[in-house]
Amino acid sequence: MSNTPITLKLLAEKLKMSVSTVSKALNNYPTINEHTKKHVQDMARELHYMPNKSAINLKEKKSRVIGVILPNLLDHFFTRSIYGIEQFATQNGYHIIIRQTNDELEEEIQSADMLLKSRVDGLIVAISKNTQDFSHFNQFESLGIPIVYYTRNPSFNLNCHKVLGNTFKGCYEATDLLIKRGHRKIAYLGGPKMISFTHDRFNGYINALKDNNIPFDANLVAYTDFDKENTIAAIQKLFADGNQAPTALVAFKELILFDAIKYLRSIDHPQVKQIECIGFGNNSFISYLDLPPIASLEENPESVGENAISLLLKLIDKEISIKNYQKVMVDCKLVVH
Repeated sequence: MSNTPITLKLLAEKLKMSVSTVSKALNNYPTINEHTKKHVQDMARELHYMPNKSAINLKEKKSRVIGVILPNLLDHFFTRSIYGIEQFATQNGYHIIIRQTNDELEEEIQSADMLLKSRVDGLIVAISKNTQDFSHFNQFESLGIPIVYYTRNPSFNLNCHKVLGNTFKGCYEATDLLIKRGHRKIAYLGGPKMISFTHDRFNGYINALKDNNIPFDANLVAYTDFDKENTIAAIQKLFADGNQAPTALVAFKELILFDAIKYLRSIDHPQVKQIECIGFGNNSFISYLDLPPIASLEENPESVGENAISLLLKLIDKEISIKNYQKVMVDCKLVVH
């Protein structure tokens, strides 16, 4: 048996048809009758014909590959968002290459360079916590390769396409719920203070206090750089004054919320069982905790990812101009446990 791969030309010769007719039959062109389509497709299966994807992509001037740059695949939000991206990409004939930066700018620059050399058709990016200069991404758009920023708001780059969770509204609703439950000393535990994508959550917290006529207290606000040492230092700051300690807590992420609760339990804080907490995440294991938060903010990462890839494909297909900058917001949902 010959190991020669069956090309479109060889298949046409076997069928005694033109290459054009065979190609149209394989692609279900309406101008080809059903009997011919079936005959061609049956023969293609019998001979194990495989279309030459490289030739098709060359003809279309597309690689059919999308690059995705994100901080950390161990973060459940990004894992779930990748599911949304990959499902939609596959349905539309695209593959994805994922690069994680470990939240380091230098690794982000290297990832961008690698994906540019890989000739991706487009790029989806969740920026690192240190990204302020976007020159390593600007080179994509200068070559006509579209970029969609997602989940982390690139405030230093005003002219861009982005898909974001409505974390302002989510944090507003979380704070408002705690106020309605009688709390007046509500702490806010945020992400890195100087990072642009943390501001929407904080502004939601501030606005909920204001709308409920509760004065803002800077002593009830602390920030962490996402590692446990920083989180513990932030918690120690919030609970340093026993008389003015918060009775409730809103956190940037549930993981830092869990670190906070663990620390308070380790020091036998007298009010640890009474402190009511809400964080962004809605992790699946919450139902197994003996001290679960009273509510979670579900960020719908699958929807964020799907909206990001959907927008990117419209840019690739030129349904939207690369300079017609779009902003898509995906609502968070307050889930009471």
